[in-house]
Amino acid sequence: MGYKGRVFSIGVVILFNVMRYFYYHSYYGLPFEANFFILTTVFLFVAWWTGKQYDKAKYYSEKDPLTDTYNRRTINRRFQKPTTRDKKMILVMIDLDNFKEINDTHGHQAGDDLLVEIAQLLKRLSSGRDDCIARWGGDEFLLLVGNPDQNFKSTFTHSLLAELQNIKALEYTSFGASIGFATFPDDGQTLEQLIQKADSEMYKMKESKPVQRTSR
Repeated sequence: MGYKGRVFSIGVVILFNVMRYFYYHSYYGLPFEANFFILTTVFLFVAWWTGKQYDKAKYYSEKDPLTDTYNRRTINRRFQKPTTRDKKMILVMIDLDNFKEINDTHGHQAGDDLLVEIAQLLKRLSSGRDDCIARWGGDEFLLLVGNPDQNFKSTFTHSLLAELQNIKALEYTSFGASIGFATFPDDGQTLEQLIQKADSEMYKMKESKPVQRTSR
């Protein structure tokens, strides 16, 4: 049973037990209007509570709670949509440089704050209505771009690396990211194939850089 079914079932069980309680305890002598008001109030509360739980379950099934970007399941589902696969797409893989050292030097809370700021930056750079940003794990993000223009790769790379220099979350002597691209359908027909291609390109960029250190 999916999260929709579980939330709905809980709401039904609560409402059923409340109604059964009032039915078997009618000897309390409450007038019909009072019972009707109480049952209506309970029903509305259960409906509201069920809706809130549904929204919460739906959010956590689709999003990364730290960065408020999509998770692996959602980006895979977006890629499989027929309307998505009918157009050219570019998959972008972004890996933050020296993130482990940043965590070790400044603490995990600082690392989390940095991830949130990176996610907000990616949202600003992603102007397409159908673009999908996902945290792939750790300090890696994926961006799925539909119908990119001819200069997307160079424009995105320049914009991202330039914006990273303006991040003020921590005092870094140097901070950046490595980026890899894969094009659908030229570089692969499945999301796994595109990720493999983008990952390979991203590591080529990372290995070409000199070793960078963060300030203490």
